[in-house]
Amino acid sequence: MPSSQRSHVITSRGLDEIIAHGRDGEVSVAQFLARAVALAGKLPDHRYAINLAADRYDFFLGFCAAVIAGQCTLMPSNRQQQTVQQVADDYADCYLLGDVSMDGIERFDVDSDSLATITPSVDIPEIPLHQLCAIVFTSGSTGRPTPNRKYWKTLVEGALSNAALLMQNQKARLNLLATVPPQHMWGFETSILLPLYSKIAVSHVTPFFPQDIAESLASLPEPRALVSSPAHVSALLSANVAKVKIHRIFSATAPMSAELAGQLEQYFDARVVEIFGCTEAGTMARRNTASESLWQLADAFSLEVGEDRTLVRASHLPEDVELQDRVELAGHKQFRWLGRSQDMVNIAGKRGSLADLNHRLMALPDVIDGVIFLPDEDSKRLAALVVAPGMQASDILEQLKPSIEPAFLPRPIYIVAMLPRQETGKLARKIIVELFEKMRRARAQQDDESPSNQTH
Repeated sequence: MPSSQRSHVITSRGLDEIIAHGRDGEVSVAQFLARAVALAGKLPDHRYAINLAADRYDFFLGFCAAVIAGQCTLMPSNRQQQTVQQVADDYADCYLLGDVSMDGIERFDVDSDSLATITPSVDIPEIPLHQLCAIVFTSGSTGRPTPNRKYWKTLVEGALSNAALLMQNQKARLNLLATVPPQHMWGFETSILLPLYSKIAVSHVTPFFPQDIAESLASLPEPRALVSSPAHVSALLSANVAKVKIHRIFSATAPMSAELAGQLEQYFDARVVEIFGCTEAGTMARRNTASESLWQLADAFSLEVGEDRTLVRASHLPEDVELQDRVELAGHKQFRWLGRSQDMVNIAGKRGSLADLNHRLMALPDVIDGVIFLPDEDSKRLAALVVAPGMQASDILEQLKPSIEPAFLPRPIYIVAMLPRQETGKLARKIIVELFEKMRRARAQQDDESPSNQTH
């Protein structure tokens, strides 16, 4: 994109190409643009739109309409009322876009069905590069969500970078299903921005349960792509769903093991591509996890690795981004991920990585899900919440002993029915600590009644 250019088209796709699979079938670029322009003319006169549309096509249409209307889309880290209310309080000149209502906030329904009869247009809107188009909030997994401003220049050049990184030698149209919400940066980049600049037709559904994911994939024509997270695809594999060929599985939001990637590739005849990125900078690198340990950095990015911090640079980012990860450079445009900065713990004078410990926990054959964590800053021991039906805490501890140093063995371990993962598959620390305290109190009460039942 020339530096002198002041605007950029909202899509570079051909007008007759298919850009989405809506509720009533395929939607061409011409149809989509005509509907987005018509919707833009109907939107309420406010600066900000909080797009909470549950249907991904409605979200897609609403986002593009807001961009055309010169509005900024606010993307809360989740759709919980408290989270949305906080965003609305911080950005007073806003309205709700989608099918969620809240007292005191104006709501506007996308109503994409009523736009289906609009005659396609050949005009492709151009958007000023300096226009603020979105504010994406971090997941808040380690604290209060923080806002990240996304200008059109950042979104367009980021999408073009992702197209080069993810769509390597892909000539046929990919029919894409995403389990990650479009309000999350990972889902936003892949299922909303990427279809505007590469041969992708995105499904309108966001399935959660394994059977729904498998059926939604089977309903799409080949070649198919799945945008997901390790938590979702692991559950999909464990559920023994009917085999469906998946051309590409794109995974992010948490580290994936080479073992899981290999199993997915074999079962679904797929290529698993793991993505490295963050809300602040977007997608930065990829690797074929089943066969590669190093990450390949996108051409648009560079890393400056120092003793105490790592900076990410790219021409389309307003400023350098400090990574919350520890990495090690390993050749041209390649690096090794060493873990999250806040994942490093010091127990009994020894330093360890929670990411590595959790990898070892999840590798146990009887563990469906689990997390090892430090209950609070003053804790002298790690703790764990584990989903392992039919197992005892003592069984899990014994299975961990061969692979984890004694200082890092979690005590206590509580067996739980499920972990309260967010839609992206992430675990918010606050929620995990609350669950831990609930289990601890229940165990203390049980021990008071029957001391012999203690399993620490």
